[in-house]
Amino acid sequence: MSQFQPFAIALRLSGVTLQQQELDTALKQLTSRFEPEDAEDSFYAQVDVPTDNPVRAILELAERSGTTIAAMLDDRRIGKAVLDIAFDYPAEGESMSARLPAHAAAAIAGHGIDIEISVYLTDVEDDEDA
Repeated sequence: MSQFQPFAIALRLSGVTLQQQELDTALKQLTSRFEPEDAEDSFYAQVDVPTDNPVRAILELAERSGTTIAAMLDDRRIGKAVLDIAFDYPAEGESMSARLPAHAAAAIAGHGIDIEISVYLTDVEDDEDA
């Protein structure tokens, strides 16, 4: 049985037309990154989500900011919202799996936020040093 243990979770917002302080206030949390995109008056923003209890953190994110994100997606103050959940894949591994509980996925997806799973090969630096 797999456990849901990502090493990082980030809410990534693209096509943001608000200023950082206005976005932070609307989301009821601080963005960890906020930078211009190629399009004029369009920004990329990121909110880091804690991973010590990832399911609870995802549910809290949905409760705190989900309705606001859905509204901002509808009126185009945000172009796209993606919750990126990152797992590590050990170099010596043959396979991996992780189960995102349905209630956590529904809490995020119900607000128009896509879910993206990222997998990173680990121990690469150790292999290069050998």
